[in-house]
Amino acid sequence: MYNLRYHIASLVAVFLAMAIGLLLGTIVVERGTFDRQRDSIVESLQDEFRTLADENDVLRTDNEHLDAFVGDLVPALTGDVLAGKRFLVIASTGRTDGLGAVTQAIGQAGGEVIVATESEAGMALADPAVSQVATPVVGDLTGDDLVSAVSKTLAAEWATPGVDRPLTDALSEAGAIRFDPALREDVFVDGVIAMAAWDGVPDDLALRIAEELSRVGRISIGAEAGTNPTGVAAASAAQGLSAVDNASSAAGRLSVVWLLAGRAKGYFGTGDAADAPWPTMETKTGSPKD
Repeated sequence: MYNLRYHIASLVAVFLAMAIGLLLGTIVVERGTFDRQRDSIVESLQDEFRTLADENDVLRTDNEHLDAFVGDLVPALTGDVLAGKRFLVIASTGRTDGLGAVTQAIGQAGGEVIVATESEAGMALADPAVSQVATPVVGDLTGDDLVSAVSKTLAAEWATPGVDRPLTDALSEAGAIRFDPALREDVFVDGVIAMAAWDGVPDDLALRIAEELSRVGRISIGAEAGTNPTGVAAASAAQGLSAVDNASSAAGRLSVVWLLAGRAKGYFGTGDAADAPWPTMETKTGSPKD
């Protein structure tokens, strides 16, 4: 016979089944709603992505046309402003982003370029075999004193025509530096562009030489490509020299020539610390920080 306990158990089972049914039904409904919302969000994001991609394509094309347009203007704006001038570019072995752009810009402006390529950081002065060929010229020095003396001596040799260049010759023979074309004794440089860097670290000796040449009245700047940041531009600006951090671009080539011509001073490019993207015709020729 059925008793009260049986009836209670039956009622509990019925209510439990109803609760489970309601719960499962709610989950199914919510899952369907969630799926529809998810699909709607995904579709909206895809539409937004396609719109942004189309806009980026337009902007990329516009930028390419603008860069090409400015690139065509640079020779016309800089033609012959460096005529009769000779500039030394201090570069490093290995990756040399921006070197071709800088030499091309100087050549289009009528200037002459000599590329001095360091074999190792600091012209390998840390190597006893190299330092031994330098000390007879600059004195029995080591460490920072040796680097300082070498930078001053090289700056003096390169800024003065018709003088003996014992340190330049010694370092060249030791393979620490290579000139292309050769730095003849009857010529001097009107300016220097420091570009040497090693693994993203600016070459200290190159910057010191640029600073010393600036002190004897030569135009000295630091430059890097922009496609391969080296920190040379920022380091040069920190030393009070002019700098360009996007030398591979058309605007960067214009900046390089304007700085070397003495028509502007400052830090130009796309970096956060840059004074402006490029020098304008009204750019003052004061100190880089003026």
